[in-house]
Amino acid sequence: MKPIDVYARVSELKRDQQREPSTEGQVEVCRVRLVDLGLPVGKVLVDLDRSAWNPDVKREAWDELMDRLESGISGGAIMFDLERLTRQPKDGERIIDQADRGLLILDSESEYDLTTPNGKKAFRDAINAAAYYSDRLSTRVKRGLRRRAMSGLPTGPSRRFGFEEDRITIREDEAEIIHEMTQRMLAGEVQERLLDDLNRRGILTRDGNQWGRTTLRQLLTRPINCGRITKIDRKTGEAVLLGRLPGEPIVTEEDFDRLCALYASHRRGRPNSPTYLCSGIAICGAPGCGNPLHGRLRKDLRTYPDGSVRRNYWCSPANKGCGKTLIDQRALDEAAEALVAEILSDPRNSAAIETAAREIASEAARLDLEIAEAEDVAEALADRLGRGEIPLTRYDVAVRPLDARIEKLKAERAALSAPGFAPVPPRLLAATREQWQRRWDAADHKERRDLLKMALRGKHLVIAPVEHGPGSTEQAEITRRIRIE
Repeated sequence: MKPIDVYARVSELKRDQQREPSTEGQVEVCRVRLVDLGLPVGKVLVDLDRSAWNPDVKREAWDELMDRLESGISGGAIMFDLERLTRQPKDGERIIDQADRGLLILDSESEYDLTTPNGKKAFRDAINAAAYYSDRLSTRVKRGLRRRAMSGLPTGPSRRFGFEEDRITIREDEAEIIHEMTQRMLAGEVQERLLDDLNRRGILTRDGNQWGRTTLRQLLTRPINCGRITKIDRKTGEAVLLGRLPGEPIVTEEDFDRLCALYASHRRGRPNSPTYLCSGIAICGAPGCGNPLHGRLRKDLRTYPDGSVRRNYWCSPANKGCGKTLIDQRALDEAAEALVAEILSDPRNSAAIETAAREIASEAARLDLEIAEAEDVAEALADRLGRGEIPLTRYDVAVRPLDARIEKLKAERAALSAPGFAPVPPRLLAATREQWQRRWDAADHKERRDLLKMALRGKHLVIAPVEHGPGSTEQAEITRRIRIE
C-alpha cells in the first residue's frame, strides 16, 4: 500500500489557549495509530498558525498534501481530528473526487472509506459539523466585538499611540502630538518636514522606533483619533462604523475627514519633500541612462557636522535607474545655489526680460499646482460622500472653504499676464549677484526651486557618475561632475 501522509495544523488562537495538542503531539498520535494499523508512514506536513476556516488563508502544507493525494504519490492522509484537515465543505468534496483511487482518510479515532456511500456521508457530516462550528464561533465573536464597540469600548490586543493600556483613556502627551501633526498637515506642511521634526525632538513611536512615512500616515488616519470605532469589511475593504469612544476625541471629525481626503488626493511622483532642492531637476549622466535622481537617507555613513543624517541623490534601480550615480545632497544643493546666483546675475543671460517672464511663468505654475491640489481634495471628499463614508453635513462644512479657495486661486491665475508679454520689474533689470543671493537666502523651499528652474530655463542638471571612489563630497569634485543640458 502507498504511504499515508500525516497532516497537523494549529491556529494561533488555539495554540495560545492550549486547548489542543501541539503539532508535535498531533504527529505523534497519528504515527502511533498508523503503526497500530500496520500502515506505512508517508510525509509529515505541518501548517502553523493557519486557519482552516478562512478561505483567504494560504496553507502551504495543505496544498502540498493535496498535490500528493491528487498525483497518487500517497495513498491517503491521517490527522488528529478531521477539523485539523479542513473546515470548508468544498475542500472535502475535492478529496472525495479522488475516492475512486481508494484514498484512505483517518483521524486519531475514525476511518473514512471514501469508496462507499456510508463512508462519504460520514466524511461529509464531519466536515459540515466543523464548518458549522467555525461559522457559529465567528458570528459570536463578531457579535461580541460589535457589542463592545457599541458600548464605546475599542477592540484590539495592544495599546495605541495616544491612549493608555485600556485603549480608552487618552494619554495627553501623545494625543497632543497627534493633534499637532494633524493641524500642521492641514495648514500645508509636507510630511517630510513633520517627520524630521518628530525625530529631531526625540519623539518615538509606541514601539520605541523613529517615525517613517508609513507609520505617520497610519497614525494620523486612524478613525479612533476622532472617536470612531470601526472595522474593515473583509469583502468590500470599506470601514464599517461600529461605535464611538466616550468623551472628547483627539481631533474633530471634520479635521480627520479633511486630513484623510488630503492623503487620498496625493499623487505619486509629486514633489513633497523640502529636503531635496534638486529633486526632479538633477538627472543621471551615466551613458544611456538619463533617469531622474531620487533622494535617500544614508544612515550607514557618518553624519553631517551638525549631527543630521547624511543624504544622497541616487539613480535608484527601484525607479528604473542604473544605480551608478550618487552625489551628496547638501553638496549638490550648495552647487545649485551658486549656479542660480551666477546665472541670474550675468548680463549676458538675456537679463531681465526673460528672467521676469520666467518668474511670471513660475508663479502661474505654482497657482496651477495649488488649484490642482485643491480640486483633488474636493474630488476625494465627493468620492467619500458618494460611498457614504461621511454625511452631507460634514461634506458641506469641509468643501465650502475649499470652493472659496479654488475660486480665489483661479482669479489670481487669470490676473497673470501671458509670460511673453509680462512687464519687467525694474528691480530685476540690473540685479547684482549679491541681490540674487539675498533673495535666495530669504526664499523658502518652493521659491528656491522656482529660482533654480528660472536659471536653468527648462534644462537639467546632469550629474556624471563618480570616478575616484564612492561617497566623495569634496566641492571641487562635485562641481566637476555637474553640467547643464
